[in-house]
Amino acid sequence: MRLATTLVPALHALRVHRLRTGLALLGICFGVAAIVLIVVLGSTTQAKLDAEIRELGAEVLLVLPGPTRSKGAWSSVGSKPAVTEPDAEAIAQEIAGLVAVAAALRGATQVVAGNRNRATTVRGVTPAMFEARPWPLTTGRPLVEEDVRWSAKVALLAHGIARTLFGDEDPTGQVIRIKQVPFVVIGVLEEKGHSLDGDDLDNQIFIPITTARKRILGFFRGHPTAIGGVTLRVADTEMERVSEGVRDLLRERHRLGRNDPDDFVVRDLAAAQRAQSRSAWLTTVMLVGAAAVSLVVGGVGIMNVMLVSVSERRQEIGLRMAIGARRRDIASQFLIEAGLLALLGSGIGVMVGLCGALVLGGGPALGRPETGLAVLCAVSAATLITLMSGLYPSRKAARLDPGDALTQS
Repeated sequence: MRLATTLVPALHALRVHRLRTGLALLGICFGVAAIVLIVVLGSTTQAKLDAEIRELGAEVLLVLPGPTRSKGAWSSVGSKPAVTEPDAEAIAQEIAGLVAVAAALRGATQVVAGNRNRATTVRGVTPAMFEARPWPLTTGRPLVEEDVRWSAKVALLAHGIARTLFGDEDPTGQVIRIKQVPFVVIGVLEEKGHSLDGDDLDNQIFIPITTARKRILGFFRGHPTAIGGVTLRVADTEMERVSEGVRDLLRERHRLGRNDPDDFVVRDLAAAQRAQSRSAWLTTVMLVGAAAVSLVVGGVGIMNVMLVSVSERRQEIGLRMAIGARRRDIASQFLIEAGLLALLGSGIGVMVGLCGALVLGGGPALGRPETGLAVLCAVSAATLITLMSGLYPSRKAARLDPGDALTQS
């Protein structure tokens, strides 16, 4: 009963003074809406970045030959025959935490199928390449170790080159010619798109590395064991540790002095995206902090509005105390008013924030746990700040002298 007798006057006061109630709600409403909206949009951005990282290969390192220097001019990365198959084997044996190590050759050439032809990229690989960079098949079978061991003339086609050469027809079992050498198509890979460098990943043909060296691409820069690069898939997230381990191992194998530059490049494909992801997360945290400041400002506004309310309602407070209301009942009434303001403002703020997120394309993030946590934290913080803001006005109201309150107009 005591709660009802306190709650009813609090609701009546909020309903009678609509303008004052609305002004008090604004700060809480905007603060909660801003927090919810920022977290939802930040979560959406984070999800997109995480998808990009997974697509690139969040746990993939590339070891590429370094540039060559001729007459004082440096060529591009990948032109020096400094990385070899024995290097790849040493990395696989001596560096811990690797799932797959795949050596590869690469070259551009012309491919012919019937009366169709296309300039494309030919990659000489081992089956480990598709463990290091998983790439599902739409039809056919993958490369196997026997293909590499026997230098088989078989080929896997990427999605785009398969469409160019065969249209909608299944190319599995068909014969193509690469530099006039016949190859049997054993499978077609799923559509992949473009790499960060703008290369068309769907315009590639994969053949065994031994076949590429003997039949198509020849020795890389005249070196019998040199390769175009090594792809490493790391088992854990210690990319820096693995990268440093590979670098130290190759410098030792290549007998480089302390002051000699590396003749190879170790590249983390997703490093830029991870840095961007961390930056996006920090930006979200900073914006949430800024939005939380508006809750504090809203709390100060509620305190001011309630202090004005105490001054205007002195006779009401005096009358209630004169007919038997205790000081704690008066204090409870103002705290309940503050709590109602917090709940009402938070509810409106959550609705505004979620609607804004839907309009701005953040719908997929609404069902994520971080969105629910953001709503819970925003409402809890708003309620706590509002109740703390109502403490001083409620105590001031409770300490009024009934006689003085009734005699003052």
